[in-house]
Amino acid sequence: MVSERRVWIDKQHPEVYRALTGVAVAVRAAGTRAGLDRKLIELVMVRVSQLSGCASCLDKHHAAALAAGASERQLAVLPAWRRTEFFSEAEQAALALAEVTAVLPEEATVQREYAFARQYLSDEQMSAVIWVATTIAAFNRVSILSRHPVRQQKEKHMSESTPEATVARNDEKKRYEVFYDGKLAGFAEYEERGDETVFTHTEIDDAFSGKGLGKVLAKVAIEDTIALQRVIRPLCPFIRAYLEKHPEYDAHVIGKGVIRE
Repeated sequence: MVSERRVWIDKQHPEVYRALTGVAVAVRAAGTRAGLDRKLIELVMVRVSQLSGCASCLDKHHAAALAAGASERQLAVLPAWRRTEFFSEAEQAALALAEVTAVLPEEATVQREYAFARQYLSDEQMSAVIWVATTIAAFNRVSILSRHPVRQQKEKHMSESTPEATVARNDEKKRYEVFYDGKLAGFAEYEERGDETVFTHTEIDDAFSGKGLGKVLAKVAIEDTIALQRVIRPLCPFIRAYLEKHPEYDAHVIGKGVIRE
């Protein structure tokens, strides 16, 4: 009998996975410096994940693309993007370049798509797109070969941590909100700066103190940020204190696994 159990290679060699995550952070930063907006980068990640057939990465980056400004219609027709008018010329160029990076077709196709992309993207932007496609393809292979599960709670981008408590991201107010028995009990505010999610303030209503809701809120907010492949800048004392007690997140935190000025 052949065992169905897969080796989770990210857990088997965590130092290698941290290094890969560091590459992803550097690639996002390079894309931002090159002038690629977050929506374009997420569209590339979704398209490459579609070609790889990676359910885990599609689950994460579908939500991330929506948060970055992509529409449900754009994501619905993404596999047939050439037959629509839903994408800008720069997005089309990036998608063409991403596809040849993902599948490595014959040289004539590579040359044709490369020439098309060059009409709308600078050399720096083309390089960044290729790096984005290369990096997400690596994550696709990690997830597929490890058989990472896609859990239902991710579909709503919410996480139930106790029977009474739920956490949801409120994009309009730029905060994560924790609810207890359906009532708003607290929130963690954030700002988005490039590829950074900057946590600025966390607050739990006194009426809900003593229930551990701050820890529930911090855990979900941090793990959601990581799932979106963003780096964390913890200016909020509560989030910073939580991270100090949980070094497993260090690879995603500025001042720890991420070094910046």
